[in-house]
Amino acid sequence: MRAPFSHRQKTGQRGSILIIVLWVSFGLVSMALYFAHAMSLEMKAADNEAASVEADQAIEGAAIYVSNVLATLQTPNMLPTPDHFRADNVKIGNATFWLIGRDTNDLETSAQGDHPIWGLVDEASKVNLNTATAAMLQNLPQMTANTAAAMFDWGSTNSTTPSTGGAKSETYSALEPPYLCKNARYETVEELRLVFGMNMDFLFGEDANLNGLLDPNENDGMVLPPYDNQDGILDPGLLEYVTTFTRESTIASNGMPRIAVNNVAALTAFIQSNYPSLSPYMAAFGGGAAATGRGGTTGGRTTGPLGRGTTGGRGAATTTSAAAPTSVLQFYVVSGMPETDFQQIEPFLMNPTITGLINVNTATATALSCIPGIGLTMAPQILSYRQSNPPLTPSISWLKTALGSDPVVAAQVGPYVTPYSYQFTADVAAVGHHGRGYRRVKFVFDCSSGTPLIIY
Repeated sequence: MRAPFSHRQKTGQRGSILIIVLWVSFGLVSMALYFAHAMSLEMKAADNEAASVEADQAIEGAAIYVSNVLATLQTPNMLPTPDHFRADNVKIGNATFWLIGRDTNDLETSAQGDHPIWGLVDEASKVNLNTATAAMLQNLPQMTANTAAAMFDWGSTNSTTPSTGGAKSETYSALEPPYLCKNARYETVEELRLVFGMNMDFLFGEDANLNGLLDPNENDGMVLPPYDNQDGILDPGLLEYVTTFTRESTIASNGMPRIAVNNVAALTAFIQSNYPSLSPYMAAFGGGAAATGRGGTTGGRTTGPLGRGTTGGRGAATTTSAAAPTSVLQFYVVSGMPETDFQQIEPFLMNPTITGLINVNTATATALSCIPGIGLTMAPQILSYRQSNPPLTPSISWLKTALGSDPVVAAQVGPYVTPYSYQFTADVAAVGHHGRGYRRVKFVFDCSSGTPLIIY
């Protein structure tokens, strides 16, 4: 009678042991799966980290590459086009980089945002916050008089009296949290975020990721930020039109010092020594001679900074007393010098003020509209003329025709414009292998010293 009970007892024990073994096996398998999954995640993380390192190195490589491109420009002081260097899908080992650029001719047209633009960005195509007046800033997109005044006041050294509609520390002290007005030069355009009346929509426009491309969320109305007007045209925002970096060099590309055109004596001596046939054109500024005489020739050899001339026959040299030119453009228009002759000496001339000049060969219509003497009315006309007659070399001479050869307008426009560029932005995006490890860094290169230097 006891045998069946013993059999049942042993069977129950074996069943309990089986359940325990199954639970232990399940635990071991779970632990193995857990560690395998953790190891897989670690491997993916390590792979992503390796891709990130590759992207970082690609960024560094891109900076060196751009520096070399700028150091070996075939045409100095001119924005290099992607025809002369690689700007997209550039391989460095397992990594790839792109230079995110802008086409300033299409920046405000329906074509902008339709496709990516690759290349460098010319800082001289923008308005310098440290040299622009409130009136100039007011012509920027969606700008109000009060916001323009506040922008001007932030960078003005006048620490007490705000401009009409502007803001000084009294206004900023009432904000939450309170802070003071800087009352000093802008160091970066990002400082605009601190200016009274600014907001992100105004600064970034519809280009929330600053890639110059109209992405789906930037053309969907109110569905996803940023809020846009869904018109299929990219509004690049205020940041696209302003800079703090523009400054020209006082040395020409051949190493000779450039001459400020308001220094009539130095300018006359330079022309007489290097281009004597152009000396008579300095007569308009009291620095040259227009020689006339019986039996002689006109426009004879000129000697001395005051233009006391001699001719082949008996004659009397005459000079014209006039104010010194205020800009290179005004010098060209008033002197009456032929375009080909002017372009010979143009690289050696400079405006009295060399900070914040706008390159008329690369500026957008918006930047052009901020220049006194051009404004909102003439800016489209100037841009249209430039597109129809693209300058083959960096020169300002075409602007004379575009402005109608008016010396009064040239006197207004000239102090703010240049045909040269010395600062360039490289907006570098890079990924490592398999498109991982995305990185993006913006560099600003300054070539005004003759050697490209990263200043931002």
